[in-house]
Amino acid sequence: MKPNLKLAVNVQTDIENAQWFVKTSEFVSWFLPQNFQYILSKKFSILEKNKIIAEYTKQIYKLNKKDILKGVSETKKLWAKIENKFYSLTNTIFKGHPWPKGQYFGYTSIYFMFPRNVEKKFFYFPFSKNKFNPVRVIAHEMLHFIFFDYIKRNYGLNENKKLPGKNPKYIWQVSETFNNVIENWPPYKNIISTKEKSRPYPGCEKMFKLMTQQWAKNQDIKNFLDKWLL
Repeated sequence: MKPNLKLAVNVQTDIENAQWFVKTSEFVSWFLPQNFQYILSKKFSILEKNKIIAEYTKQIYKLNKKDILKGVSETKKLWAKIENKFYSLTNTIFKGHPWPKGQYFGYTSIYFMFPRNVEKKFFYFPFSKNKFNPVRVIAHEMLHFIFFDYIKRNYGLNENKKLPGKNPKYIWQVSETFNNVIENWPPYKNIISTKEKSRPYPGCEKMFKLMTQQWAKNQDIKNFLDKWLL
């Protein structure tokens, strides 16, 4: 059974998205538009930053309301065309592992990175194709949801679990690199219809190279992940 995914516009969630990124993420400079980088100045307190972020986000949504609504509408149509093929392929990859039950939400964002909340089943996606492919982002985030449920049930691991002798973000690195490998796999690329090459996060290059070789040799998910999670 495929998951119940709703794509929507919610300004408040995008405000909270930006406030969280500015406060906590090491990739915040990737996340912010160039003309909003000033928010990173140390002269602003957290409260001041949160207020500025809220005002900026509301203003951008107000100025671009028509384009945002149009973009989300078009994205819904594009996703509807490929979702059955996407879910069929993920079913093959994860050997029939069921999707976690519940309502999934994708919220559009005016920013340039698209985080997710695995437990609450929501993520962010771009409202236009100007810089990112919305369908590619949606597929990427949905792939994370089933990946993390799979490793929770089969290995007792979650995204924040720290493994002895490994980078504190090792599980996150494995999840992102796995996604990169799958995104470059021809059966997946043919569904998403993109020529864009997925590249690893900084520090994950060696993992990406080895994972790519392993997946090309054997597409058995348990055999593959045993090498990285046991």
